[in-house]
Amino acid sequence: MPGLGRLSAVVVLVSLLMGGAHIGFAQAPEPERRFRWVENVESLSPREFPDRLSRSSPSPAAAELGAPPVTNLAVNFTHYPSAEETVTFIAGLEALYPHLAETMEIGKSWQEYPIMALRLGNELSGDPDARPALYIDGQHHAREAVSQQVVLYTAWYLLTNYGSDPLATRLLDTRTVYVLPSVNVDGNQIFLLDDFAQRRTANPSSSDDDEDGSFDEDPGNGKGYGTYAVYRFDFDQEWADAHPEDPLAEGWEGHFLGMEYLGVFDGEGTEIPQADEDGDDSTNEDPEGGVDPNRNYDSHWSLADADPRSGFYRGPEPWSEPEVRAVRDFVLAHEHIITGLTYHSGADMILHPWAWSEDAELDDLLIYELISRKGTQLTQSYGFMGSPHGSAARGLYEAPASAMDWLYEQGVYAWTPEVYGASLIAYIERIDESGSYRVGVSEGVASNPDGEHIADTVQRWNLFSLYVLAATPTLQVTSVSAENDWLQLTIGNEGFIPVALTVVVEGQGGFRSETEVKYLQASETVVSVEYPVLPFVQTLAVTVSGRTLAGTSERELESLHLDLMIQSTPRGKTVTVVDGELGEFWDLEEFLGTGGWLTSAAWDIPEVFHLGPRLVEELHLPLVY
Repeated sequence: MPGLGRLSAVVVLVSLLMGGAHIGFAQAPEPERRFRWVENVESLSPREFPDRLSRSSPSPAAAELGAPPVTNLAVNFTHYPSAEETVTFIAGLEALYPHLAETMEIGKSWQEYPIMALRLGNELSGDPDARPALYIDGQHHAREAVSQQVVLYTAWYLLTNYGSDPLATRLLDTRTVYVLPSVNVDGNQIFLLDDFAQRRTANPSSSDDDEDGSFDEDPGNGKGYGTYAVYRFDFDQEWADAHPEDPLAEGWEGHFLGMEYLGVFDGEGTEIPQADEDGDDSTNEDPEGGVDPNRNYDSHWSLADADPRSGFYRGPEPWSEPEVRAVRDFVLAHEHIITGLTYHSGADMILHPWAWSEDAELDDLLIYELISRKGTQLTQSYGFMGSPHGSAARGLYEAPASAMDWLYEQGVYAWTPEVYGASLIAYIERIDESGSYRVGVSEGVASNPDGEHIADTVQRWNLFSLYVLAATPTLQVTSVSAENDWLQLTIGNEGFIPVALTVVVEGQGGFRSETEVKYLQASETVVSVEYPVLPFVQTLAVTVSGRTLAGTSERELESLHLDLMIQSTPRGKTVTVVDGELGEFWDLEEFLGTGGWLTSAAWDIPEVFHLGPRLVEELHLPLVY
C-alpha cells in the first residue's frame, strides 16, 4: 500500500498495544454472568439491539493495566455526571489548558440547559478551526450515560497527555477535535434523577404515551439511576433448592411459575412511591418526552417510526428537537470536520453506514471495513472481547434518520460505536427458603457499567477514538526544490483516509499551473511542476488544497500556502520559503499497535467479529476509487 512503509518513530503508544494483539479462538467465549441475556426479563423493556451484549475476553483484567483514572475536576470516571458537573468539568479543562481547549455553548435544550461543546487543538500551531477535524458526540439517548463518559475521557486523555505522549501531542498539533459530551442534556438529568428508562428528549408536547389527551402527566418519581424496578420471580421448590444463588441457570424456563411487579426500590431496599397523577390506577405510563433524537435527522426521516408512543419516535418533523438542530448547525458551521464518532450504549459493536437501508450501496465500504476491523482489534482490551463491526442496517436492522447517516451525507466518515451492553438484571436474591426471588432490573444497568467498571469501558473506547483521529487526513508540504525549469514539491497525508489534491503554482507574467493528485493515503508524494525560468530571482506562489473522497459528498480538507523565492546561482537553483512553513510527515503506523493501520482477517470472523453478511471477502491493496 502506498505510504504504509516504515519510517522511524521514537516511541510506541503502549496503551494501544494492551490487549489488542492476541486472538486465539474462533468462537466467542461464554459471557460473564452479569452480561447474560435472560429473555423473560429483557422482555420487560424493549431493547434497541437485543442480545448484543458486552462479552468477556482473554485479555488482561483492567486492574492489571493500571488504576482507574481520577481527576481533581468535577468528573472522575467513577460516577455519571449531572449536566452541571459536565459543564464544570470541561470549563476546568479549558482553565488548565487554555491554548489547547476552548468551551462553547452551541444551543439550549427544551428545558433550557446549555448544550456544551469543547474544541481541542493547539492554538499556538495555527487556527484549530482551519485544520482537519474529528467530531465526537455522546448521549443522544438519555439512559446511555456511559457514552458521555467515553467522550469526556477522550478529551481528558488528549489534554493531560499533551507534551508527554508523542501521539497525543502530534494529533492536537495537526488536527482538531470537536467534543459534544451530551446531546440529550435534559434526558441525562431525567435519567439520573427520575427515570432510569428515559431514552428520548424532553419535548413537552410530542408524545401522549397513554393516549388520554394529556402529555407527560405520569412520569417517574425519583426512580433515577441507582434505583430498580423490582419483581418477584417464583420457581418450583426443587429448582430453587438446587439453584439457591442462580435460579436463572440453564433450563430455568421449565421451572418458572410466574412473576409479580413489586414496585420501585432504591439500593438500600427502600420503596420509592410512584404517583398516579391522572387517577387511572397506573403509574409511569406517560413519562417525560419525547422524541428519539437519533431518529430526528433529515436523512430518510420519512422512513422512521411515526408512532408517538414508540421509544424510537422520529418527532413531528425533521429537526424538531433543539438538541438535534444544535448538532446540525455546529457541524455545518465547521467545514473541516472529516471524521465523526457518535457514541451510544446498550450494546457492544462498531456500526458504520448505512443505517437507513440494507440495500443501499456504500461507495466507501472498503475504507469502512478496514477501519472498523481495526477497531475490533483495539477494543479487545481492558477485560472485553473485541467489539463486532459491520453495517448498521445489514448487520442489525434499519434505523433511518440517524446522526451517523446524516453526517455521512455531509461527506463525514462517521461511525456509531455502541460501547457497552449488559442484562437488565441488577441483582437476584432469594426470599427466605421459598422458591421466590426478588429480581431488580433497570435499563440504566443494561446500558451502563457500574462505577467500578466505567474506567475500563472508557479507556477501551479511547483507543478507537485515537485511531480514528489519527486516520483523519492532514496535509503537509515537507520539502521544495528546483532544478532547471521544474519545481518539485513533496506533499504528505498522514491519515489513513485518502484525499485528492489540487496543487496550484502561480508566478510572474500571469503564469499559472494546476496539477491534480487523485489519491494520497498515509504517505508522501512528489509533485513536479514546470515553470518559466526568469533570470536571477523570481517568485512563485504555491497553494495545496485537499478534499476527501466520501461517496456522498466531497469535503474540503485544508489549504496550505507558500510564497517561494527562486534564485539562480552558479551551482544551481536555491528555493527559499518567504511566507508559510514547511511541515513534517509522521508515519503514524508506529503508534497503532500490531498491524499498524491494518489488522488481520482473524478480526473479521462472521458471527463473532463481523455483523451481518461480509460484502468484502478479500481486502485487496492498494485501495482504488
